[in-house]
Amino acid sequence: MIFRIIENLLIIYYLSYFVIDWLFFVVFLINIRKEKITISTDDEFNKHSVSIIVPAYNEEITILDSIKMLLSLDYPNYEVIVVNDSSTDKTMQKLLNNFDLREFNITNCNTLTTKSVNKCYKLKDSSLKVIDKSNGGKADSINVGINLASNKFICTIDADSILDKTALKQTVQPFIDDPDLFVSGGQLAVANGVVIKNNHVYSSKLPSNIWVQWQIVEYMKSFLISRFSLSKMNAIVIMSGAFSLYKRKDLLAVGGFLTAHNQAEYIENSIGLGKQTVCEDMEIVVRLWRYFIDKKQTVKARFLPHPLCWTEVPDNSNFLLRQRNRWHRGLAETLIIHKDMIFEPEFKRIGTFALPYFLLFELLAPIIKLFTLFFIITAIILGSINQQWLLLTLLFTTIVSTLITSLGSVIIEQWSIKKQLPSQDALRYKTTNDWLRLILMSVLGDFIYVPFRIYAQLIGLKDFINKKNEWYKFDRTGFNQTEGK
Repeated sequence: MIFRIIENLLIIYYLSYFVIDWLFFVVFLINIRKEKITISTDDEFNKHSVSIIVPAYNEEITILDSIKMLLSLDYPNYEVIVVNDSSTDKTMQKLLNNFDLREFNITNCNTLTTKSVNKCYKLKDSSLKVIDKSNGGKADSINVGINLASNKFICTIDADSILDKTALKQTVQPFIDDPDLFVSGGQLAVANGVVIKNNHVYSSKLPSNIWVQWQIVEYMKSFLISRFSLSKMNAIVIMSGAFSLYKRKDLLAVGGFLTAHNQAEYIENSIGLGKQTVCEDMEIVVRLWRYFIDKKQTVKARFLPHPLCWTEVPDNSNFLLRQRNRWHRGLAETLIIHKDMIFEPEFKRIGTFALPYFLLFELLAPIIKLFTLFFIITAIILGSINQQWLLLTLLFTTIVSTLITSLGSVIIEQWSIKKQLPSQDALRYKTTNDWLRLILMSVLGDFIYVPFRIYAQLIGLKDFINKKNEWYKFDRTGFNQTEGK
């Protein structure tokens, strides 16, 4: 009796999982072709000034390429604030050696509680500022940047990421189109193997590394489709910390990014002081939703489907294990911090759909999948399961996963060509050979990569229970530079 109850519960769980995945895919198919890209005039963008904050800790490999590209963006009114979080490598030395930085004094920069600022530098006749501060973590570095920012919008970007020249305009545009917007962000593309010419991504070949290929499939299928669909449902609760845009006044209103030493009044009144997370990008979006819903304001969050930002991903199992461990710990921390919002109708579709989805089908998924494996093995031993039915189910799941990957890649490619996106040259599925290889990776991934990811998530849950807060940063290899017009 108990055996059959468990079996039926598992069937309901996986059927729900399947239905939601297809719901996301259908929403994606319906809306992606309707997605419009409009660009306002420079006069309009000039009214929407942006402060780009680049938190940096041990980024000597990529920091110069990233900053040079940021300084060449096509945007009329912006500044770049690099915040060095007491790097132990040559990050700060490279910045001082390659830019003519002059020290300056700061005043009135303690709006958000942060670790102490040691020295501030700026580049003459440029929008570049470099801040050297005591070590406090990524969220603390962003808060220092928010304190020193002088513009209307805050853009956070990782020091190992690169942007297309028009990326900032494309990300600010939704704020011009819709005053109710409180955050926007774009799809990440895998930077491993890209070629940079004149400070922007020129082209790329599909990397031969299978770990990178699996992540390309994952970014396209798991991140692009689900986040785009959640955005269209106005229920997205995470924007990648690698590239997101906020209003500075909103960030100040909710107390900035979460750190254990942040003393902001809103944080104290809403979630309590002393909390922290290793994934600040999800927590800040959830807290912003909480803030606006509490104030009964109608707001929106927008995810952009075109690859605006390229980021280097782990190229071996050890580094990837560490990264996915951290991501899952961060998910657990955010859901625990905001547990009172989950299943709470007061928080509308965020409380009744988005957060429950992340709880049941993301956070708890590795536990349920591991339990399912043991359940199936037990059922086979006891002769209580139809093995042919099980094989057909696995085959069907693989076919569906492959279908989503192949259709998704074709649709995104054709949409990018139709919209004449400047980033289209760097897409990884430009040729039939690349396309077929990614489909093969999707099939193999269900049997190799997915179990590996489940293992990493389980380790992340164990570390969460043990209250570990290590960042687990992985080594970078940098970008390929080439000369040319």
